[in-house]
Amino acid sequence: MRAEAARLVEAGASGAVVHVRKGGQVWQAAAGQAEAGVPMRPDHRFRIASVTKTFTATLVLQQVEEGRLALTDRVDKVLPGVIRTKATVADLLRHTSGISDYLRDERFTKDLGNGAHLRHWPPRKLLKYADKEAQGYSNTNYILLGMILEKVSGKPYRELLSERITGPQGLTATELPADDLPANLARGTHTDGVDNAELDSSIFWTAGGLISTAADVSSFYHWVFTQPVGGRLRTGGFGIFTETLPCGRRVLSHSGWIYGYSGMAMSSADGQTQVVVQLASGPPSDAITAAGRLMCAT
Repeated sequence: MRAEAARLVEAGASGAVVHVRKGGQVWQAAAGQAEAGVPMRPDHRFRIASVTKTFTATLVLQQVEEGRLALTDRVDKVLPGVIRTKATVADLLRHTSGISDYLRDERFTKDLGNGAHLRHWPPRKLLKYADKEAQGYSNTNYILLGMILEKVSGKPYRELLSERITGPQGLTATELPADDLPANLARGTHTDGVDNAELDSSIFWTAGGLISTAADVSSFYHWVFTQPVGGRLRTGGFGIFTETLPCGRRVLSHSGWIYGYSGMAMSSADGQTQVVVQLASGPPSDAITAAGRLMCAT
């Protein structure tokens, strides 16, 4: 584990945490720096980016199980007047809605300048950059799912997350940050040279705004994929991807990349083994490769 963490830093990350959980055993290691002069530790927190989507999908499926929502519900019926689309809740979860990704819109990138990355962005403001049709993966889908969650539950996403996942599972390092800079957060530098630790999480919200540790993400993946809701995540392709590694092992995974942070969360199909790799200032491809290598070696 120490060798793997060191390899990731040698490859260019400023800091790395690697974590493996199998049954009741845990192995983890850290290398590099969390910030200038501060050695990286396994308990440092990261922006987990799109790994957030597995959390959001879990909350959505809980609402479906409790009858407040159906996978076949049309988005424009649940959220009247918010967006013009014929997509269903299932389409949002699977990225088959045909709604464009606001994060990839040139207007959004331009408007993020001049300190706007430090300001709060309401979800409806993000949606104004998703006014095109586009096939494939779109962060907009999970912003809309966040709005749907708040509509059908009558509670803020942050409260739902605490009541239904982080609180019951004891994930004390996982949160959707509010205004203050989260404690114990490793600092990641984007390729443009900007330190993005202070990004306002509302920019990514329910599509990628959570912060967490490798250990918390590992515990969440173990829990969710050994529960009934995990079966629906897996078979429906909701908030998770299924792949077969070069060694032949079938895994459930989601990677994440956010302006200076990248990572990979991976679980064996039976939910008994988890691998999480988190990087500061490192490319997601390195995290993905390392996670696969560790899973095949476990």
